[in-house]
Formats: sequence, structure tokens, C-alpha cells
Amino acid sequence: MTNSDDSISHIRPVQLRSDLVAVADLIELCFAPYLDAEGRDYIRHIRNAPHDYGGYMLENSTPESSFLPFHGYVWVEDGRIVGNLTLILIRRYLKQAYFVANVAVHPDFRGRGIARKLTDRAIEHVRLHKGNAIYLQVREENTVAQSLYLSHGFEETTRRTQWVFRSGHELLNSSDGTIKVASRKKADWAQQKDWLSALYPAELAWNFPVQIELLEPSLFNSLNNFLNGIMQRSWSAYENQRLIGVATFVRRGEPLDHIWLGTSPAWEERAIAALLPEVQRQVLAPHKLTLNYPNGRAEGAFQAAGMVKLNTLIWMKRTMESAL
Repeated sequence: MTNSDDSISHIRPVQLRSDLVAVADLIELCFAPYLDAEGRDYIRHIRNAPHDYGGYMLENSTPESSFLPFHGYVWVEDGRIVGNLTLILIRRYLKQAYFVANVAVHPDFRGRGIARKLTDRAIEHVRLHKGNAIYLQVREENTVAQSLYLSHGFEETTRRTQWVFRSGHELLNSSDGTIKVASRKKADWAQQKDWLSALYPAELAWNFPVQIELLEPSLFNSLNNFLNGIMQRSWSAYENQRLIGVATFVRRGEPLDHIWLGTSPAWEERAIAALLPEVQRQVLAPHKLTLNYPNGRAEGAFQAAGMVKLNTLIWMKRTMESAL
């Protein structure tokens, strides 16, 4: 797929030193109604990048050579950035895969196919750099964007819901009294890891702010957490002495604190009913808790535990022709 002459005259790579403030302004304008605390923090990082990083890192890097998640392409009209697409090389768990994010077009310039042409350019970039797959997320309600990506060969792979605690929710007693919640035993880790690997597979886990391996109860991880100012606690739920779920709380100094829930479809509702109220009791800022989980599963249990949906994102994937 090649770009038209019109695209060539308007699309260029992001210039990190000079473009990022304008890119941040555009993303904020386009996504303001949907930005959560982590989204606002990401925009702040984009704005600060020209001051926080050296000129060489900003001027001589590409998506393939930089760990900064700000590279990509912009659409320029009369010297003004009115479209953006961020293109990130995925380095954790996946090989030669890319992630498309922040596809934004100024409201005054929509309906001209700018997002489509930026997507064309991103696919061409991945093809030229021998990438084997492209991933992206799109909000469940954004049917226009879904149609765009489907027309470019992307396919839906899964839907994930981010849950947050509702302020003022009255804590309930843990389930019906038949389930015991206690600090996680070291012997619980093998089962917890299996559950987490199923709930947060490699094709998604790279995008989460923690590595599953770092949740293991080990001396190395305890030392790593201490040195990096990370707080981590885990609780296990037992029904008749059988492990039915484990919840790990992680605070990393980010806008939201994460709960990593490991359980199975057979027990998840009972595990959630027991574990989440206990986590909420034990942490200092329950209003900052968030949890990511497969969409449509255990929704009644999450709601009963005082959680509400923040968003549901559709994950989509395009396998490149060379990888077929």
C-alpha cells in the first residue's frame, strides 16, 4: 500500500524536540472526555519530554532505536500539526511487533481521510522494518475507528474492561463466610502465576504496568520493590482450604494503583466477592484502585464489590503479509 501524493506532502515523522507540545495539545483536545488519571499523566510526559531528555536522544532516535513511546507520524497543514499517530515497537514478550496509539485528528480537519492515510503510513513503516504484527486498542463505542481498522486488515482479538472503585461504596462482608482470606502463601504462587498467565496473556501483558514475574514472592523481587519504592501486597482466598483466587496490590507511584487478580471462571465471582473488599480495607487510597479484566466476565461480582467500569477497549491485531 503506497501513499498518495497528497499524503506525501502532509505526512512526516514526528520531530520529538519541536513537535511534542503540539502533539500533546492535539491528543488532549481529541480525547479529553475519555482521559483518566493515567492518560493525563501520559500527556504530561509528552509535554515534558523535550525538557527531560537530551537533544541527541530526541533528534537521533526512531521507533526501533528509542524506548520513548512518542515516535510516529504527524499530518501537517500550513505548518500546523492537525493529525497524529504514535507507533511503538513492542520490546517485551513479543518480537518485531508494533503498537499504534494516539490516532488523533483535529475536529476542524475530520472527514478528509487523514486518520486513514496516517494508518496507511504506519502499516508501510512496519512493512519496511520487517514487522510481523501490529496491535491497537479502540474504545468499544468508537464504531467509526473500528470500521477504519477493519478495512485495514485488523481483526478483533479480545475486549478488556478497566474497573475502578466507586467513591463512598459501603464495604461488604467477604462472601457468605465460607471463604477465608489471608496473606498469600509462597506455595500459592505456582497457581497464581498460571491464572495470571491465562488472564493477562503475552499479547496483552506487555502493555500492562507490571511484569507477572515481578509478582512472585521472592527475595529478589522484595529487594527490587524496596529499591524502587514499590509497595506490593498479596491476599489469597480459600474455600474449604482450596485456593480459589489471589489478588496482588501494586503501588508504583503512578496515578492509579493496580490490582492483579488471579482466579478461574469456575471461582471468579466468589473470589472477587471475598478478595476485593479485603483489598479495599487494607490500602490507604482505595479510590485509586484499578483492575483490568476480560470484558463481560464477573460483572455482577465487580459491581457488588463497589467497582464501576472506567472503559472497555477492543484489542485488534493485523498480521503482516510476510508473517503469514
